[in-house]
Amino acid sequence: MIVYIFLFIFGLLVGSFLSVIIYRETKGSDNKSKSFFPSWIAGRSYCDHCHKKIVWYDNIPLLSYIILKGKCRYCGEKIDRSYPLFELFVALEFVWIYWLLGRFSFFTNMEGIFSVGVLIYWLFVFSIGLALAVIDIKRQILPDSLIVTGVLISLFRLFFTGRWEFLISALGLFGFYLVIYYASMLVYGKEGLGFGDVKLALFVGLVLGWWQWVIMATIIAFLTGSVVSVILILSRKKKLKSSLAFGPFMLWGMVIAKIAGEFLWTWYGGMLGL
Repeated sequence: MIVYIFLFIFGLLVGSFLSVIIYRETKGSDNKSKSFFPSWIAGRSYCDHCHKKIVWYDNIPLLSYIILKGKCRYCGEKIDRSYPLFELFVALEFVWIYWLLGRFSFFTNMEGIFSVGVLIYWLFVFSIGLALAVIDIKRQILPDSLIVTGVLISLFRLFFTGRWEFLISALGLFGFYLVIYYASMLVYGKEGLGFGDVKLALFVGLVLGWWQWVIMATIIAFLTGSVVSVILILSRKKKLKSSLAFGPFMLWGMVIAKIAGEFLWTWYGGMLGL
């Protein structure tokens, strides 16, 4: 029970940090002079309305929102409720990930620092994936700073596990999306996928590793992306030539493939008679 409470609190803190990343990547930052660094590296948070800098005791995840009754201390304007809700979502997600890992035999057989390392890695993967998905939905961009961070951490994981064959799967997925990118440019004269999606494929491939799971993640991404596109077009929320952020579908496929990849591959192979 103590572990769940700790992860919930830790999730609130991470959720607050992710909110900063999402905000600065979608709306800009006051840290424009340090262009070498990502926009979320430095700079204090401030009120959207009066632009007063937020002091630390007004920036405590979830708790400050409740104490301030959802309003800025200085100007009294309402704080967007999406911030505390996002923090709460990440906190619950952290608890869920720990519970989920407990269902996998590989995690329950680990002890000490190894189990902690695995937990931290998957909390990181889900966190960075969530931030990328939200940013892509809002602005249809996938920041290089987040993708590169994800790739480096995933490579660091391979260094400790020795699973360098995962790199082959990742490069294969990267190559697949790269071919689609250039083929669409050649045939249609415009991007069918953003190049950010191509770079994201490397991260997805490194996270999943096993080529069967990579294939399932790709199928899920294109299938769900197509279904959502059709629904949006039929509901007239999108036009036939409108662009749709594909990164969230890639990340969704990654999550589903990681959780149920073995089951899905067995089922899919059975259907095809493999």
